[in-house]
Amino acid sequence: MVALLIAAGVGLVVSLAGSRALIDFMHLRRFGQPIREEGPKAHARKAGTPTMGGLAIVAGAVAGYLVSHARAGVFFTRSGLLLMLAIIGAAAVGLADDWIKVSRERNLGLTKTTKTVGLLVVAIGFSVLLVFHTPVHRNLSFTRFASPDITLGRAAWVVFAVALIYATRMR
Repeated sequence: MVALLIAAGVGLVVSLAGSRALIDFMHLRRFGQPIREEGPKAHARKAGTPTMGGLAIVAGAVAGYLVSHARAGVFFTRSGLLLMLAIIGAAAVGLADDWIKVSRERNLGLTKTTKTVGLLVVAIGFSVLLVFHTPVHRNLSFTRFASPDITLGRAAWVVFAVALIYATRMR
């Protein structure tokens, strides 16, 4: 419980401070959201809005995880490390999308198909590694751990996990 509180506190501070620093950095470098000229006039006021804000949130999550495990007697687990890799992998897809928009000065980043494939690669990789290399429980339950007693096979669990991860994606 202490590690969770430390991770949450550090993550919050890094995210908040990092967001402000990232916004200032993006303004200085003129990295902002490009807007199509043929679009609605109301969108023109959004031009130059800093993008890539997810970097601060991901940095906060990773920093919180690392700091919370820096205490004596607290060990990194495979499942925790895999989760951090999944977060970083999903963030890399978002970063690539934003970077293409900013570097090409157009509001078109990755295509929907490319974003979907990127996130599916991350989700499938995470789920397969998790089910084969950690003691993840594969029981499907709604109220208690063993009720109803439905245990998914590894393949079914991977499909279920990938569906959950993909269903929570940002658009």
